[in-house]
Amino acid sequence: MMPVRIAAIHVTQTTRRFLKPFRNAKVHMETLDYLRVDLCGDDGSHGHAEMTAMPGYSSETIASMRTAIEVHFAPVLLQMEALKENDIIQALRQTLPGNPYAHSVVELALLDLRARLLGAPAHALLGGATRNEVPLGAIVTLDTPAAMAEEARYWHALGARTLQVKVALDAQSSLARVDAIHQAIGSDTVIAIDGNGSFQVVTALQTMKVLERYNVGFFEQPVPAWDIQGMATLCRAGLIPIVADESLFTAHDALRIVQERAADGFNLKLAKSGIRETQRIMAIADAAGIPYGLGAMLETPFGSLAGIHFAATLRQPLFPAELVGPWKMRDPRIPDGWLSQDDFAWKVPSSPGWGGTPED
Repeated sequence: MMPVRIAAIHVTQTTRRFLKPFRNAKVHMETLDYLRVDLCGDDGSHGHAEMTAMPGYSSETIASMRTAIEVHFAPVLLQMEALKENDIIQALRQTLPGNPYAHSVVELALLDLRARLLGAPAHALLGGATRNEVPLGAIVTLDTPAAMAEEARYWHALGARTLQVKVALDAQSSLARVDAIHQAIGSDTVIAIDGNGSFQVVTALQTMKVLERYNVGFFEQPVPAWDIQGMATLCRAGLIPIVADESLFTAHDALRIVQERAADGFNLKLAKSGIRETQRIMAIADAAGIPYGLGAMLETPFGSLAGIHFAATLRQPLFPAELVGPWKMRDPRIPDGWLSQDDFAWKVPSSPGWGGTPED
C-alpha cells in the first residue's frame, strides 16, 4: 500500500435551528452553528468530521476554529502521511497549543480518513466496539417546571430512562423542576441534574439537601469550572454524586480533580478533549476508580457518529450517551437504519470510517 498523503483540507459551516430554544444556566439559543472538516487524501480518499463550539460553554467560536484550521493547521497537515497519526497530532500541538475544539475536529476527521483507508469502522481503531447499539439518555432544557415536565414525558415516551435535567442558581427553582418531572414520569427513570457551573457552594449544598428524597443520579458541574475546592466540598457532603464536566478538558484537569477528590464521576466530551486526550483522561479515571460516561454538544446526526463509535467502546459507562442533538432540531434527517428498532439507541456502524458522511 502506497503512503496516502493529505492533499487538501476543506472547511465549511452549517447552521441548524432547534425545535424550541435550547436553554441552560449559561445560554439561550434558537440556532447553533457547526464546522465541517474534510481531509482529502492524494488518492481521492476523504475523512470527515463536524464540531460545534457552543456559546457559553466553549472559549472558542466557529470563526476562531476556522482560522486555526485554515491558517495554522492546513499548512502543517498538507503532504503529511495520513496514517502517521502520532506525527500529525504532535505537529498540530506544536503549531497551535490550546484551541481544543479546533484540534478535536481535525483529529476526528483524521480518524475517519485513517479508518476508511484501512477499510475498518472507526471503533476498530479505538479498541473495538463492546456492543451493537449505544443506549441514549436525554437532556431536558431549562424552562418552567411545567414545560420541563412535558419535555420529560416526550423523552420517556421515546424510551429514555435517564434524564439530565438542566437546573440553575438556587434550591427552590431546582426543586420545583425536579418535582414536576418526577410527578410526570414516575420512578422508573433516573433523574440527574446539571447546573452548568451556575451555583455557589452554599446554594449547591441546599439544592442537594432538598433533592435527597428524589434519589437524584448525580449533580453535574454544580459550581464554576475553576472552583475545584468547591467541587471537593460537595463531594465530601456525600448527598448526591458530583460529576465534573466544564472543569474537565485535559488529563491535567483529571489528575487535579482526582488529587483533590473533587468528583465522583466524569462527563467526557470529544468536542472539548478529542480522542487522544479523552483516552488519557479515561486512563486516570480508571486508575482512580472514577466512572465516566460520554456527553455531547447537541450534534447533528452526522456529527453524532463520532460519539457513537467512541461510546460503543466503553464497557460500563456511568450514564447512557447524551447523543440526542438530532431530536432537538427542526429537521434532523436521521438516515434510515441508523436507529435501533427496539430501544432508544443508535446502531453502531460496521462500514469503514464513521459509516456515514455529511451528505447522508
